[in-house]
Amino acid sequence: MATPVILGVSAIAAAILGRSLVQRGLFVGKGAAQQWVKGGFRNKMDRKEAIAILGLKDGPKLRSQLKDAHRQIMIANHPDRGGSPYLASKINEAKDMLDKTDGKGR
Repeated sequence: MATPVILGVSAIAAAILGRSLVQRGLFVGKGAAQQWVKGGFRNKMDRKEAIAILGLKDGPKLRSQLKDAHRQIMIANHPDRGGSPYLASKINEAKDMLDKTDGKGR
């Protein structure tokens, strides 16, 4: 009879400890919950939003990283693989905008 009680108490203790670690950010990594941008898309996309959508950093290497970043995010969000058509259109819009602005020298 003592064994089920001990197992139950240890399972509860492990759950409480795990919850505490997740809340402190020690288990899933620091800042994992802060990586998401609050709010929705803007009515008219600007350069800053396009860079954020593709997960890039503005700088001299942006042009070379654009194609790979677009490919990776489209693989994860393509409508043929269960992704959202709306998100796919925003990803493509971001790539098109950065292609245009970087081609003209901003």
